[in-house]
Amino acid sequence: MKQSDIIIEQLNRISGLKVRRTTAPSDMPRDGVWQSETLCSTVFTVPCGNKVYAFEIDGYGAAERVTASLARELALGMVSKTAVFDEPVRAFLDGVGDIPQGVHLGKADYYVFAMYSKDLAKNVREYLNAMAYSCDFVADMGDGVTAFCKRLDNDCDYQSAGEFASVLKENLTEEIKGNVKIGVGGVAHGASELPQYYAYAKSALINGAEYDPKSDIYSYKEYALIKALSELPEATKEKYVKTVLDRNYRDVTADEELMAAADAFLQYSLNISEASRNMYVHRNTLIYRLDKLEKLTGLNIRNFADAVTFRTACLIHKML
Repeated sequence: MKQSDIIIEQLNRISGLKVRRTTAPSDMPRDGVWQSETLCSTVFTVPCGNKVYAFEIDGYGAAERVTASLARELALGMVSKTAVFDEPVRAFLDGVGDIPQGVHLGKADYYVFAMYSKDLAKNVREYLNAMAYSCDFVADMGDGVTAFCKRLDNDCDYQSAGEFASVLKENLTEEIKGNVKIGVGGVAHGASELPQYYAYAKSALINGAEYDPKSDIYSYKEYALIKALSELPEATKEKYVKTVLDRNYRDVTADEELMAAADAFLQYSLNISEASRNMYVHRNTLIYRLDKLEKLTGLNIRNFADAVTFRTACLIHKML
């Protein structure tokens, strides 16, 4: 969508005005609002990067001037809030364009995310634009993927990009009433690192959907391990899985109830109560399944070391 179309869509939706694109008159005043009694119209301009867009509403007079001024301020706020629009950012994050105007050039850190929601991507972007600060930015990357770069300040309330992603996921689910998957690229140190960390976030999103489709948040740091493990010879992978999960590992991995219990337990940080609540099963049922898993594999995943071993073996098994 063109930048001017985005502005028009947002203005019409938020304000209820009938705004349309027009050509700026040559004698446009410095305050950005121009009126024509002959045409019975009011024009206002909105600078956006290296371009200036002109928009028109019907009517002429003091009331229309005030309305146009307010619409102009609203549009300027939109431009400021998203900092830059989709196309320049998309090219930049894809590694084929320069740093767009509006992106802070200092050494500020950013949380970088790639977010996927095929049918609700537009709703995701609208929500992010509404909650973003002026130094954050959002871009449509195509195919249902939205990039979100959250600039960090000194009083950031979150310990990590992963923690922020969890809160963002919860809020988005509540707001748009649909599912969103989030790839977490990590923390980019300065604008020059944004393309690299967006690539990490997108890679996490792709690998996560393949190896752990039931989850919704994927960290690149975890899938960096997957990338390294994927380069192992097939015979080595199978030998490792047989050793860790026992030779009857295929029976274990084919048991959907057992694997769902293990996945939930690991997802909720080895917390029996949290995992059982989110699975909608009694905690004793979950304990029974974890005991059964230990009997079959010899791994007690309530123990952190065994949980890591089991998780790694399952990832490798999915590569076979």
